[in-house]
Amino acid sequence: MSAWFTSKSLVLLFVAVVLAALVGLDRRPVAEVEERGLPSLPVVAVDDVIRIVIGDQINQLTLEREGKDAPWRLVSPLQYAADEQVVGAFVRALAAGVPMDTQVDEGNLETYGVDDQHALRADLYTDAAEPAVSVIVGKSAGPDSAFVRLPGSETVYRAAVGARSRFERAAGDWRDRTLVTLDRDAVRAFTIERPGATLRFTRGAARTGPDGAARPGAWSLEGAAFPVDDQGVELMVNVLAKLRAAEIHAPSYEAGLDAPAAGVVLEGGDGRTHRITLGSRVDARAAWVRVDDRPEVFRVSPKVRTALLLDVAALRDLSLAGFDAQAVDSAAWTEGSLTIAATWNPEALRWVVTQPANVEVDQKAFAAAVAQLAGLRALGIAPDATFTPSGAQVRVQLRDGARWQLDLARPESDGKLVRARVSGRDEVFVLEVRLLTEIRGAFGR
Repeated sequence: MSAWFTSKSLVLLFVAVVLAALVGLDRRPVAEVEERGLPSLPVVAVDDVIRIVIGDQINQLTLEREGKDAPWRLVSPLQYAADEQVVGAFVRALAAGVPMDTQVDEGNLETYGVDDQHALRADLYTDAAEPAVSVIVGKSAGPDSAFVRLPGSETVYRAAVGARSRFERAAGDWRDRTLVTLDRDAVRAFTIERPGATLRFTRGAARTGPDGAARPGAWSLEGAAFPVDDQGVELMVNVLAKLRAAEIHAPSYEAGLDAPAAGVVLEGGDGRTHRITLGSRVDARAAWVRVDDRPEVFRVSPKVRTALLLDVAALRDLSLAGFDAQAVDSAAWTEGSLTIAATWNPEALRWVVTQPANVEVDQKAFAAAVAQLAGLRALGIAPDATFTPSGAQVRVQLRDGARWQLDLARPESDGKLVRARVSGRDEVFVLEVRLLTEIRGAFGR
């Protein structure tokens, strides 16, 4: 044995065997072994946080609120209402007990930006005394992580507290960007004022939906010679009732507000009103507005300009049916002398073909076709109102005896569009051939 092993080799071999045995006895998960002893930030109830301080040794930003139900305010270095969404997201990110992902170094603080000269410290307070959560943030360590250390320690960790940019926001970035907060369904009227024209939209009485639940009333436009598109008006209200600023500018900012392009007054169900004034400055990527009596100029989505300057003709109602698909008793498709008709059998819970005899339809496809007819919308209205029927026709009868009928022309020359007329309406509508082909296929054509 002495030819192969020295006494020193035997000792080293023995130590290696013992270490291997100890590793084998440690059955804990690898992650648990790696993470043992790593600290976490304290868990704090978000509603209990009443003060936030972020900054370095010279500059500090402070946000406060009087209680959990009170609004947040930026108190230093500026004094403004704070953005509840931005503040709430920041507090939730730090108050959740963020664990340290890994220990990176001991000392060498400047390398990771966590030294006193370069780091930012964030403190969350639940009372006026000591902070409940404190973390010192250095350089970013990824899109959602940064190098950090804890007060009183020189150990450097990586933790998912967010990138450094989360803590470097300028004071103005914490300002409240909420401009209008109205319940869209509770908006009962709004008036758009343009040079030379005033449009007043009002909502009708509440309706009962197909599921029996109450639905907001339909919209109408005062003085219009046609019904307005309810969905189109709802989209306008949706843009205006939850309005937020992308940027906040000084009152002197040039946005064409000396000669506004339009203005709108929103009337909420609780009696509150908001006035939005649209500047005449044109940019495809933005619009600029003033809101109520606030002096600042706000950059907002270009959708606001689109909504306030929309051509009235574009608001004509393009819905062709609007009946409840669950209330359909029978449906039929006719082309020339051939008709395919089916009736709903509530006892068998299936569609039964009544014409011609001995024919079946795909139950799933037919139900989908009835649903498509119930929500059928046109792409637009034909400008010349010319209509030549082709003999293709769809008829629907509801269980309460109401009837609905759609007559089709031949497809246009491009084969993609087709003109149609619907019972109870005078307009000639333009529809997609593709959609009608799907419906026609469910009737076995």
